[in-house]
Amino acid sequence: MINIKLDNRTLKTVCIVCIAFVLVFAVLTAILAVHLSNKRNNVEEAKPHIEDVAGVWIASISNINFPSEKGLSEKQLKGEIDKIVETVYSTGLNTIFFQVRPSSDSLYKSDIFPVSEYLSEDGKLPLDCLDYMIKAAAKKGIAVHAWVNPLRAAVGGSVEDLQVGSPASKNHDWCVKYADGKIYYDCGLPEVREMIAAGVREIVENYDVAGVVFDDYFYPYPSYTTDDDGNKSIAEFEDKKTFKKYGTEFDDVGDWRRDNVNRLVKLCYDTVKEIKEDCYFGVSPFGIWKNGYGDESGSATKGAQSYFDIYCDTLAWVEGGYVDYIAPQLYWTAESTAASYTALTEWWAQSLTGTEVPLLISHGAYRYSEWEFPSGIMTSQVNNAKMYEVYEGSLFYGYNEIADNTYGIAEELKKMYKTEE
Repeated sequence: MINIKLDNRTLKTVCIVCIAFVLVFAVLTAILAVHLSNKRNNVEEAKPHIEDVAGVWIASISNINFPSEKGLSEKQLKGEIDKIVETVYSTGLNTIFFQVRPSSDSLYKSDIFPVSEYLSEDGKLPLDCLDYMIKAAAKKGIAVHAWVNPLRAAVGGSVEDLQVGSPASKNHDWCVKYADGKIYYDCGLPEVREMIAAGVREIVENYDVAGVVFDDYFYPYPSYTTDDDGNKSIAEFEDKKTFKKYGTEFDDVGDWRRDNVNRLVKLCYDTVKEIKEDCYFGVSPFGIWKNGYGDESGSATKGAQSYFDIYCDTLAWVEGGYVDYIAPQLYWTAESTAASYTALTEWWAQSLTGTEVPLLISHGAYRYSEWEFPSGIMTSQVNNAKMYEVYEGSLFYGYNEIADNTYGIAEELKKMYKTEE
């Protein structure tokens, strides 16, 4: 056995070294714990949470908002976009929901869809409108979401007359012409859903959009036909062959159609997240999911029902976790007897409470030109929505009314949203 004797000075040095080692180890352990904690928090924070939205819809279908007419030059188009951005900024809004695919077409560079007929007369792209909108808006701190109409192939004409270059013109068997005169993609076909998801992928991969949003058009709203005796009935959407091929596990065609829409929404959500985790994917459904009629799950309303009429089960998307936000179109007043704004806001807020999906509300600003005493309605509606914790912002449909300050709506929005610079 070796006997080692240490003097006091050596013992003191050894003790100091040991204490220093313990302190360093403790500090490193604490740093590691903080790092791991931050990493976990960052993973949680990476899941996007939309909040404080003050947005406006910019519709390109039928040249409603942009472009003002087809055939404009690059300079004219840039001027119109600059004006939109300035109007949005001066009003205090922070998000633009820009319709970049009104039908089976595009207002951006696409390898899938032809240039929109609302933009060009010769089929050539005079300006990449989405790219310019994103860059112009970014200068003012405004986010841009790409608004896509997924299933509308054309607003009129025959299948044979579809726009050259459209996926619909290349695949007539993907299309159904409905009694409303429009042509729709058959959502029951897997290849149709894949094509729509590919269109979403193209946008998210190539453009710095804050999000992608679908509107309320999935299966068509019901149209009626009249027989020789004058009897009216809802026109059939002719997808029997598709149902026979792909709907064998369903007894009801309605359940099958809802499942098709669910699959489409989930596929597009997954596509967005695969490319860019912090890019939002949302849907702005028709304001009524189901009427109550004694069913506790429905709202106290008496209007069209997206669940039954266009086969959209919005709550299934929420429960499935494949939407980042829901922005129902509540284009009524509080006094509306068929569909009260306040009753619907309460229903949507209650339906989303306890989920991870925030509520945005799409307001009918365009109706300021038709309501008898509109002034102050938007303020009242927004204040009502703020009562609910799940509410994270508002979208206003009616850009032209805002730009024209119809019944003072622009000034009203400024008072709510514009902060002093």
